[in-house]
Amino acid sequence: MSPCHVLRRLLGTGRTALWAFSGCALLYVSAGFAQQPDATPGGAAGGDAVARQIEAASIALDQQRAELAALHQAKSTLDERMRWVERRARVNALGGEFSQTLLDYLHQLPPAQRFRALRAQHAEQMAAASDQELRVERALHEIKARRVAGATPGLPLQSPAAAPGGESLDPGQRDALERLAGLLRERLETLERANSAAHELEQKSIAAQKALAGYLFWIPALPSAKTFIELTPSLAWTFSPVNWRLAGGLAADELARWPFWPVLALLTAGALLAARGRLRRRLVALSPEVVGWDRFRIWHALAAVAVTFALAVPGPMLLLTGAALLAGAPSDQGFVLSLSGALRMVAALSLGLSALAWLIDPDGLAIRYFGRSAISLDAAGRTLRRFMLPFVLVFSVAALNMVEHAPQANRESLGRLALGLVMLGSVVYLARQLRRRGPLVQSLVASAPHSWGVRLHPVWYGLLVATPLAGLYFAAAGYAIAAGFFWTRIVESLFLALGAAVLYGVVGLWVKVQRLHFAQASDAAQVMVVGGATVDDRRRPAPDVAALGDQARSLLQLLITLALVIGLWAVWQDAMPVLQWVGDYALWRGTETVGGKEVLHVLTIGDLFMAILVGVLTGVAVRKVGSLVDIVGMSQLGFQADATYAIKAVTRYSLAAAGVLVASSILGIGWGDVQWLVAALGVGLGFGLQEIVANFVSGLIVLAERPIRIGDVITVDKTTGKVARIRARATVVVDFDNKEVIIPNKTFITAPVVNWTLSSQVSRLVLKVGVPLGSNIAAIQQRIVEEVGLLPDVLSNPPPAVFFTAFADKNLEFEIHAYVGSLNDRFRVQHEINLAAERVLREQGADAPPS
Repeated sequence: MSPCHVLRRLLGTGRTALWAFSGCALLYVSAGFAQQPDATPGGAAGGDAVARQIEAASIALDQQRAELAALHQAKSTLDERMRWVERRARVNALGGEFSQTLLDYLHQLPPAQRFRALRAQHAEQMAAASDQELRVERALHEIKARRVAGATPGLPLQSPAAAPGGESLDPGQRDALERLAGLLRERLETLERANSAAHELEQKSIAAQKALAGYLFWIPALPSAKTFIELTPSLAWTFSPVNWRLAGGLAADELARWPFWPVLALLTAGALLAARGRLRRRLVALSPEVVGWDRFRIWHALAAVAVTFALAVPGPMLLLTGAALLAGAPSDQGFVLSLSGALRMVAALSLGLSALAWLIDPDGLAIRYFGRSAISLDAAGRTLRRFMLPFVLVFSVAALNMVEHAPQANRESLGRLALGLVMLGSVVYLARQLRRRGPLVQSLVASAPHSWGVRLHPVWYGLLVATPLAGLYFAAAGYAIAAGFFWTRIVESLFLALGAAVLYGVVGLWVKVQRLHFAQASDAAQVMVVGGATVDDRRRPAPDVAALGDQARSLLQLLITLALVIGLWAVWQDAMPVLQWVGDYALWRGTETVGGKEVLHVLTIGDLFMAILVGVLTGVAVRKVGSLVDIVGMSQLGFQADATYAIKAVTRYSLAAAGVLVASSILGIGWGDVQWLVAALGVGLGFGLQEIVANFVSGLIVLAERPIRIGDVITVDKTTGKVARIRARATVVVDFDNKEVIIPNKTFITAPVVNWTLSSQVSRLVLKVGVPLGSNIAAIQQRIVEEVGLLPDVLSNPPPAVFFTAFADKNLEFEIHAYVGSLNDRFRVQHEINLAAERVLREQGADAPPS
């Protein structure tokens, strides 16, 4: 009989005995049987070795049976407990006594980690028992093989794995080995059943924890005269010198046992406090006004965010260190464990408030980096610093008396009162800071009077003020746990929004800086040397910097918003069981045979929603990722517009393919479901869609090899113009009449293409001039060369030249050859050369019009 059954008999058959037996059984299960005798048949010879191993296997089997019985009893106890709770809740049981009972039950539930550790122990034991059984079975097979071969009994076995320990084995021991093998098989089966029972009990424990938390959430403890009577003992418990000395002693003992991490945290916090002045000066030194906008980079802003965090973190780090030192207190030390939990909550609140205070500091990010109003934020910062200390102190009292280890009487008296004061303080602070005539809202009105933030001020102002007011009402009405739960998550949500606001500001600052740098680089002349002459190279079209910045900002803000939504979901998911139930509702069920077994596939509303969300995000990313590539590629990596265009195209295709694959995976669509469609498309591609595929592949080749680029001037057939866009199927060319000509991509692979600007924009102008018969040809030729050479946009290398090409009926035909460095200058230079030639002919008395 196990010790748990003895305890049950001693305590009787009441409910107390039932709970005591359940706790004992769970402890008995979790303790395991790690120190079991080794059941492998080795280390001794003959019958004595096998007999000892049979005895060890029998003992281990009895232990596994007792463990399995304890698991079944624990499961039965848990089921009986939850049925009792459901019966009590069904009759609308109210009051603090029932809440305290539920809390006790919740604390007595074994953690899921205990069952996972037990199952891991089962896996190790099953592996050892399986190996042991295999060795015994091999020994039995060796005996059988020897008997068949007529081997002499008593001879030593040659196979070391065939006999226990490599000793000689008498075939007469076969019965004993078969008994041992049977015990090992039965032990394996018992371990498997125990593992399944542990898994089932783990699931039931998790479900019971959720159910008990749900009951506690909406069971009110109505205030009464007892609530005020219990204030005195609650205050005594909270401020008891004995409790605080005990907490200090336990913290000192824990520090002596594990000094490294606490001492490191204390030294780090002390160093940050000592360096606060230097960090503040560093925050100013990193600002754009000090660094200069032309030399400011995004890493300056990220370093400023890190400095702000370093300024805010010392106090919360000290609180978290104290919480960690007290977390290992014994389970009967309720005050110490409550203090540990309260310190963690206060540390989180202090970190958020301190970070906010440093963000809106006169030297902080909001004013010096993001350009917000210094007057309004300075006033708000001073108010926040005055508000922080009393607010955090009152919250500390509320947290200490509301955490799970605090007495129920404290929750319903001092905890409820302190939580109400926290809610009231939040209402007063938000109402004063965010009122219409307050400095914050007035600065918003001055900067953006027609923005949605100004228009919807009554809405968001009412929501922010009404939220803690509703928490105050719930706490007063008896739903203190629900009020504390919602208030904690609202504060966490606000701090997540604060982090998102900082990221929004950093993104806006980055786009502003990149736009400034990019505009400066675009305005600067890109000079190249051609034969000793300098030519202004502006042939590549400059992208719309403002549009790029807005698109990149919108894309990055979308990603930040998505991260914020995911964070809010993580904070609120345990408070939205209705949404969880709706998300798990099955829209479609289907079965599939895989490996001879039927596999059930379920499509839920949550899966459909996630697939739609992935599709929407993929579409937005495909549309707006180009601007991000432009800014990063051009300003950071120095790529030209045509190179980034190829990168954008490949990135868009990759994102679209990845989005389709992820959405298909969420919906449960695999290759086997669409292979028929791919086959049909293959047939269609072979007949009707070959031109589309040819153009698509040609477009990829053009983007990869870059025989033409965005901004190049090309001639295809009889069309000459500038390449505007390269799409998947066709390329858009804008001719000199500003008409857009759509040319299939296949044409650039199969037909001759003249690219006037592929490697150089230098081109030759050839102009024909007719000189009357009898003119001084040498003088005219020399003067034309001199005049053309003086033109500023005509290159000196190769030099201009004039050639006598042919005799005409009335004229002598000459050709003027001149080189220009940019296609944009051809028509203007041609005009200037014609004027110069006409002037020379008139000077020489040969003013005949050109032929």
